[in-house]
Amino acid sequence: MAGISTYPFASQCLKYGADLVFSPMLHTDFVTNNIKEALKIADYGNCRYIIQLVGSEPHKFIKAINLLQKSTNSIGFDLNMGCPDKNTVKSGCGGALMKNFDLSIDIVKAMKSATSKPISVKTRVGYDNENDIFKLVEKLENENVSLLTIHPRKVIQMYRGKASWGIIKRVKKSTKIPICGSGDIKDYHQALKKHKETACDGLMIGRGALGKPWIFKEIKEEKKIEISQDEIKNIVTEISKEANRIWGNKGIIELRKQYAWFFKNTKNAKELREKLVKASTYDEVIEILAER
Repeated sequence: MAGISTYPFASQCLKYGADLVFSPMLHTDFVTNNIKEALKIADYGNCRYIIQLVGSEPHKFIKAINLLQKSTNSIGFDLNMGCPDKNTVKSGCGGALMKNFDLSIDIVKAMKSATSKPISVKTRVGYDNENDIFKLVEKLENENVSLLTIHPRKVIQMYRGKASWGIIKRVKKSTKIPICGSGDIKDYHQALKKHKETACDGLMIGRGALGKPWIFKEIKEEKKIEISQDEIKNIVTEISKEANRIWGNKGIIELRKQYAWFFKNTKNAKELREKLVKASTYDEVIEILAER
């Protein structure tokens, strides 16, 4: 989730039970041309996290990984083959790779040649044919990828329609690669249901965690957790503090959409949202959160 799953928010997901987090997509060109800015997104300190890369040129993945692993402690690198964003696909990256398995495998090989850390892949079930995933899985098995995360929609679907979790169950039965399922998990009930139905090795929560990083704790404890408004304010304070540390005022402005997600069904929610989405500094955020 570009601009969202950066360290400030991801750290809260880990605090509330996530076993592992992924960085936002980093284009190999961005990494190689501006490593200083890239590290603001890619460096999660000693957290358990994986750096997610997107691109279309194998040699640039090698260069990007060489630069990143010098200055970060990620436990692995991930190839994004599933992003359906039109501009990303048009540039031959993300979901476009589901139309070119030869190039995809060349990229995986290049990534593995650049590091001893595990290489994983995140993808969709196909570009316009959901059965393409089985062809890809066969090829990835030969490359010994460490994890395959599948969002069970086709690239051309974007986020329309329902995620076809049945295909994840079929993929899981067909391969020895650990499979992580993703898509349309909004609460712990759905998470437990999908896990049981597919026997997948893990679940990736994206949009379901927006404004609710404690969803991971709910899944692990198999129950709904009541979070007080004071605790939500503490979470938002910590996220804002880290965003301000990394990016200054720019980080606070980027958080505006997240502020709105956190305050929906709480006391004075509308008033808080209206003020926070206009905040430009960390001090303003703290002042607003201190109001009763």
